[in-house]
Amino acid sequence: MSEENESASVESRPPEQLWKINNKRAQKNGNHKGVYWVKKRQADEDGKIRGEKWFHSSKYEGEWNNNAKEGYGIMYYSNGDKYEGSWKANQRNGNGTLWKLISKKGDKYKRIYTGEWNDDRMSGQGSYFYDNEDRYDGFWLNGKKHGQGRMIYANGDIYEGQWVDDLKDGYGIFTKANGDSYEGYWMKDMKHGQGSFYFGSTSKIYVGEWVEDIPKCGVFTEVEDDDVVKQCRPKYFTDPNTAPPLPELKLEDPHGVLRETLEEVRKLEDKLLEQE
Repeated sequence: MSEENESASVESRPPEQLWKINNKRAQKNGNHKGVYWVKKRQADEDGKIRGEKWFHSSKYEGEWNNNAKEGYGIMYYSNGDKYEGSWKANQRNGNGTLWKLISKKGDKYKRIYTGEWNDDRMSGQGSYFYDNEDRYDGFWLNGKKHGQGRMIYANGDIYEGQWVDDLKDGYGIFTKANGDSYEGYWMKDMKHGQGSFYFGSTSKIYVGEWVEDIPKCGVFTEVEDDDVVKQCRPKYFTDPNTAPPLPELKLEDPHGVLRETLEEVRKLEDKLLEQE
């Protein structure tokens, strides 16, 4: 390309924005006390701007590498939240804590998440504190509960087990505050597969197959506990005359019936998995 053509090409390009030029000149490297992002204030319905035309929308204090946030730093977001922790290539990477602003004065924060980050998302091991006082401790992937983890609910219920994409999925134990508990397999937040449900109020247990939270086939028995004192039930019939004994009712082949029912339930499970 000739010098004349090159000069004409340069002249035809749109002028570079001033902030980009100054950003290149700044060459932020190492530790900086404070770098601000400035926004233009929106006009009211009458078209007038109240207060300062420009305001600080966010602020970063920490380490830089070649104009990118990298190393340890604190980011104050425009909504008042802040992040303290590690950065790489302008994104949250490594260990860090996200805080939520809970006072208008800007001096009180509530911890939201503490743990590992990858490319600006919660990934790895960490703890999340929900607004309703629930708490999750465990593994994350791309911002969702994924892997082994424990959820402690505000009402006293506890789930400890496997998660997939924010849902209980795999093997886990769910214990309710009233003493009931389920131990077994889950699929998409529902009891699915082999599992046992213990009823705390009656000391009875169901062991069997579940399909989408519904018990399909199993055994329901009473748990014998020497420490539990059984209540004496009143006799509703006080007539001394006794009725004749009733013939015993039995299945001809109980094991065969159970086996056939289990096969039907598992075929249904396979069908549901194929539909996903």
